[in-house]
Amino acid sequence: MARHLYQTEKKNAPIEAARPTLSRQDLESVLDCLIHDNLNTGMVAGRLEKQVAQAMNFKQVTALNSLSAAYHMALLGLGIGPGDAVLLSVIAPVQAADAIRYCKATPVLVDIDQNSFHPAASAILEKSTAYERETGRPPAACIIDHTFGSPATAAVDALLARKIPVLEDITGLFGTELNDAYAGSRSLVAVCGMSEFDLITTGNGGLVITTDPAIHKKIQELRYGSARQPGSLAYDYRLEDFQAAIGLVQLSRLGITLARRRKIGLRYLETIRQTDHETYFQNPGIDSFLRFPVLIHKNYEEIKRYFASLHIGIDRAIAEPLHRLLDLPRMEYPNGERLFRKAIAIPLYPGLTAANVERIAASLRGLI
Repeated sequence: MARHLYQTEKKNAPIEAARPTLSRQDLESVLDCLIHDNLNTGMVAGRLEKQVAQAMNFKQVTALNSLSAAYHMALLGLGIGPGDAVLLSVIAPVQAADAIRYCKATPVLVDIDQNSFHPAASAILEKSTAYERETGRPPAACIIDHTFGSPATAAVDALLARKIPVLEDITGLFGTELNDAYAGSRSLVAVCGMSEFDLITTGNGGLVITTDPAIHKKIQELRYGSARQPGSLAYDYRLEDFQAAIGLVQLSRLGITLARRRKIGLRYLETIRQTDHETYFQNPGIDSFLRFPVLIHKNYEEIKRYFASLHIGIDRAIAEPLHRLLDLPRMEYPNGERLFRKAIAIPLYPGLTAANVERIAASLRGLI
């Protein structure tokens, strides 16, 4: 049986590091698809695309089967190809770097700023200028990721002002309004993940959002299911209807999910202020706390043993920063490296009970 959004847990039961937010409705929606033999991409996936567009005033939405697929299609829609370079944060999702390389383009990393989850806008522009000076051509696009549900609006504003194409990852801010418009509305193209622990889940999945009909048309032609021209290439990136059915239920509950995450996140922020630990959330009321990184000045294995003794699951806040994945010098990305080494992600998901939240807060205060 799926775990309900606000399930009551046994006192002092183990608290998982992360957990999907599922309910009986999600199961019933999948069962309905199975009863009606809706296993392939069809009406339900199309309905998810339309409802996301209507709910957030997006012009064009395409549902796909993973965030990697969404990034790949978005980059192809932007015309990214061999010889191009794409700027992105050193702690951007690995799917972004992989998709750039699928296109035979080059990922150009920018370190995050001190005491921030994001590169400074000035650092992105400086990297762009330096790359153009060195190669004779500017980067073709820049990926801006609202890491951990913390908005990177300054970078988006600076890039749009310079007319640099922006691919915005709104996975962490899906459904959040920024300056009277939903995150992702201002960029030419945006992507959103729908994996197991994202703000909405389809098990695995992704969305591509664009304001440009030509880009949308190109993406539709590149996805399986459209009419093919002789010799054309397409990708089997379809989101199946039974997955989309879960997404529709999740979308209907998004406001509740965001409110619950923010309530828990604010409680953790209050606790952090009582300790020597650090976190870099700066926008209460906007931050969605997709993950809650805490920088603790101790060895990771020691920290993990401490939380395990309290039956509280944790993870590294970043599984692997991109400079390590791409085998680049660590000293060139000191802030990203520090966040990787020092930051853990504590449990934050709507299924936590009030008692769970207080146990986690107390564990942070006790770690000295």
